[in-house]
Amino acid sequence: MRIITFGKINKKFLIPIIGGVLSLIFRFIANCNPKYKTASTNPFIMSIYTALGMILSFFPYLIVKYRSKKTNLNIIENKTKLNQVFTHHYIFNNKSLVAKYKLIILSAVFDFIETSLVLVFCTKCIYNLWIFDILFISLFSYWLLKAKLYKHQYLSMIIIIILGLVLNIIEYYKSDKKNKFDALEIFLKFLVEIFMSLCIVIAKYNMEKNYCSPYEICIWEGLIELILYIIFLLIINKLELTIADVKYPDNFWELINNYDINDFWLCLLIVFVNGIYNLFIFLTCNYFTPCHILILSIIHDFYFCLKINENWQLNIIGFFILLLILFMFLIFIEIIEINIFNISYNTKKNIELRAKRDSSLDNNSLIKTNEEIELEGMKILIPSDSTNEE
Repeated sequence: MRIITFGKINKKFLIPIIGGVLSLIFRFIANCNPKYKTASTNPFIMSIYTALGMILSFFPYLIVKYRSKKTNLNIIENKTKLNQVFTHHYIFNNKSLVAKYKLIILSAVFDFIETSLVLVFCTKCIYNLWIFDILFISLFSYWLLKAKLYKHQYLSMIIIIILGLVLNIIEYYKSDKKNKFDALEIFLKFLVEIFMSLCIVIAKYNMEKNYCSPYEICIWEGLIELILYIIFLLIINKLELTIADVKYPDNFWELINNYDINDFWLCLLIVFVNGIYNLFIFLTCNYFTPCHILILSIIHDFYFCLKINENWQLNIIGFFILLLILFMFLIFIEIIEINIFNISYNTKKNIELRAKRDSSLDNNSLIKTNEEIELEGMKILIPSDSTNEE
C-alpha cells in the first residue's frame, strides 16, 4: 500500500481554492494602486465596501431561487407524495423563520464586533493568529454541530498550530517591532479569531437546522453590517476621534474631496472581489465543514511570502512552512491520506470502504445460508437408499 493516497475529492472544492486565489491576486493588484493605499487609510470605508459586496449576493440568490422553484414545481406536478413532503417542508421553513433570522443577526453582530476590534486595536498586529481558527472552529463545531475529530485530524491540527507559531516567529523578525510585544493586542486578536470562528459555525448550524441558504446569510449579514458600519463611522466623525492613527473626520473628508473616476472603479473592484470572497466562504461552509474555509486564509497568506522585499530569505522559509501547513490541512480535511500507523483509519473514504466490505460479507453469508436451506430441503425430498431397496 502507498504511504500517501488521495481521499474523495469533490469538484465543489474548487470554490474555496478560487476564492483564495482571487483574494491573493487582488491583494497584489490593489497594493500597486496608490488609490487603494489612500482608501485603506480609512478602514471603515473599506468595511462598507465589503458589506456592499455581500449584499450583491442577492443576484445569484435570485437565479438559484428561480431555478429551484421551477424544478420543485415540475416535481410536484408529477408526484403527489412529493407534493405533501414539499408542503410540510414549506410549513417547517415558515416556523423556523424567526430562529433563522435571529441567528443571522447574532452572527452579523459578532462579525461587526470582531471587525471593529481589528480596525480599532489590531491594524498593526503582525501576527497570523488565524492558525488557531482550526482549534476554535473544531471546538465550536463539537459544541453546536456535534462534530467529532479523529486521530489524523488531531495530529494534523497540532502540527498546523506548531508550524503557525514558527510562521509568527518569522513575521516577528521580518517586522520593525522586534522590541515590542503588545500583550493586549495579542489578546484582542485572539478574541477576534474566536468571534470569527463562532460566526462561521453559527452560519453552518443555521444552514443545517433551519435550511438557511448561504446566499441569504451573505445578503442579510452584509445589510446589517452596512448599517452598523455607517452608524459607527458617523459617530466617530461626529466625536472627531483618532483611531489607529487615523484622525476623523479629516481623513474622511480628504477621501471625499479627492474622489474621482479612478476611486469609483477601485470601489467597484473592491466591492466585487470582497463580495465573491465572502460568498465563497459561506458556500464552502455549506458544502463542506466550517474548517474548510481556512483554505482561503492559507492561500491568501502566501502574499506575505511572495511579495518582494529585503527579507527574501525569511520569505522563502515562510513560503515552505505555508506549504507544509497546506499539506497538513489537506490531511485534516481528508483530501490527502497518510497510510502509516493507522493514522487515516477513520477517514470518510476508509469508513465507507469498510462499510461496503462488511455489507458484501453479510450478503455472501446470507447467500450461503439460503443455499444450505435449499440443500437441506433437497435432502428431505430425495428418498433414502433403504427405501429404494424396499
